[in-house]
Amino acid sequence: MFRKVMVLSASAGAGHVTAANALEGALRESGIAQEVINIDVLTKVSPFMRNVYSKQYIRLVNRAPHLLGAIYDATDHAGKFDGRRMTFDVANALPMLRLLTGEKPDLVVSTHFLASELAAFATRRRRLDAYLATVITDFDAHAFWLSDPVNHYFTAMEDTSRQLEHLGVNPQDISITGIPISVKFADAPTKPQARKQLALRDDLPVVLISAGGFGVGPVVETVESAMLCRSRFQTVVLCGKNEKLRAQLTRIQSSNPSYFRDFHPVGHTDSMQIYMAAADLMIGKSGGLTSSECLASGLPMLIVSPIPGQEERNANHLLEHGAAVSGSIRTLTYKLDKVLSAPNQLTGLTEAAAAMGHANSARNIVSRLQELAGAAPRQSLLR
Repeated sequence: MFRKVMVLSASAGAGHVTAANALEGALRESGIAQEVINIDVLTKVSPFMRNVYSKQYIRLVNRAPHLLGAIYDATDHAGKFDGRRMTFDVANALPMLRLLTGEKPDLVVSTHFLASELAAFATRRRRLDAYLATVITDFDAHAFWLSDPVNHYFTAMEDTSRQLEHLGVNPQDISITGIPISVKFADAPTKPQARKQLALRDDLPVVLISAGGFGVGPVVETVESAMLCRSRFQTVVLCGKNEKLRAQLTRIQSSNPSYFRDFHPVGHTDSMQIYMAAADLMIGKSGGLTSSECLASGLPMLIVSPIPGQEERNANHLLEHGAAVSGSIRTLTYKLDKVLSAPNQLTGLTEAAAAMGHANSARNIVSRLQELAGAAPRQSLLR
């Protein structure tokens, strides 16, 4: 049993924190740790650093996504920017480093590269003696995910693992488990049960439109394009924490109820597994956590204008495996009609999504960590 486990994430986007919460839940359920501490490292850094990693990220997503993609591609080289980034991160994260070394955990599990980097830095300085595990929360392994030392990496799929090997990680120090999602997805209801719980009709397909955890992106434009379809379906719009968006969609629906039939804008929910179980198709972006939740639910995606960088790379993997189709706002009406009017295509997409899914990913990571506990030396694993 572990004496103390720290699960570290960073609220740069919602997915990393969601993955950390899933791991915390699986750890507590397993009973393998006497104490579990879940920390968003951006709550323990300077305001300037918090702004750079969190607020600036959202601004780039909304205002300059192609710049974000260019930065992502330019930095995808092991070691190229490590020194400068390390100096900046350590100088601005001293409170987090003090917390980490003061708590003295014997296991640190990180779902964001910044958290992995800080734990590795403390280990190199001999201020921390813990088993370090990094959980990659995308289908593509960017070089930023490399830290030295890390005892073990957990990845979404074989492709991700091969990328880590190419970057110099020993294959024995990699496990393919899927990206950690809530254990609720392993116990999700059937489609008829889920629709009954949500008061949705049984005789029409259900299409989810996701705005992500922070409710950003061209959601209104996506909704308007979807509603132009000839096919009949029920629409559930997941607005996340963006209450202004939900209120805006409610006003639009009220102003034209005959046009927005079977239309349901939903705010922040802890029942995502039920909505996904009820649905036939998800329209949204290909963030690592949202995509993993869809796959675990056997829910194919219509990916619309993914953010350049990690979302575009995630989309490529989903498209390659036949679990998604892609489009833009301009082609959304056509693409949605095409999928909904071809039952065989939708069935194929659904089967491919289910084949990629890892509903028990968080539990599998915890089980693997229990096997690895104390087995690996605290040393560099990069060649």
